[in-house]
Amino acid sequence: MKHKKQIKTPTLGVNAKAYMWGEELLTIAKYCEKIAVDNDVTVTLNVPIVDIYCIAQAAPHVIINAQFMDPIEPGGTMGGVLAEALAQAGADGVILNHASAKPITLSQLIKSIELAKKAGLYTFVCADSVEEALIIASLHPTGIICEQSKLIGTGIVASEDYLLATTKAIKDYDANIMVLQGAGIKNGEDIYHNIKYGSESGGGASGIFCSDDPLAKIDDFLTGILKARKDFGSRIVQDDEA
Repeated sequence: MKHKKQIKTPTLGVNAKAYMWGEELLTIAKYCEKIAVDNDVTVTLNVPIVDIYCIAQAAPHVIINAQFMDPIEPGGTMGGVLAEALAQAGADGVILNHASAKPITLSQLIKSIELAKKAGLYTFVCADSVEEALIIASLHPTGIICEQSKLIGTGIVASEDYLLATTKAIKDYDANIMVLQGAGIKNGEDIYHNIKYGSESGGGASGIFCSDDPLAKIDDFLTGILKARKDFGSRIVQDDEA
């Protein structure tokens, strides 16, 4: 099984989506590697599948996540993304059930989590509501990304009620599951605020990659992570399949 890198909270999340790829994204990855080492912080970088191998080679201390995978096993399927292939390419984890990715059914999600764990990948699964978060918690992923679809890319973060309710629901079910509150994050202050109300991570996609200076925005987000770590502490995530 793939050797897993350690995850320490709070983590800094950088999600490239389809905003950046290739050489430009490699520059971002190298910078994430630097800040991960210099600050002893876990940085997760969600990259296009075709960039995984190159990025993984350049950023060995960063958690590299695939943005999607298919619930398929080795064999005659054509055009699908195998968990085993992601792991061999250098991915550390996979994002599942994201609102802007290809839709999957509950049965497909269950199978995807099972296959990803078998391949030694961390599993980070998105949930829109408290009800979705509870269903996903029953599958015991590494982490649940709580983000309301209506807030993605808006610059408006979730309400304190949402942050508290989703965090409580997940932690009451399985305290070891990471809670990653997302959507609408625009600066380090938003990250600090979310962690104050239960999140164990902070980061963004458009908030970083649509800014005038993505590296400066990553620095801004990092200040929120470091301040929150100082004020609220840290833990090592114990993954079921580690």
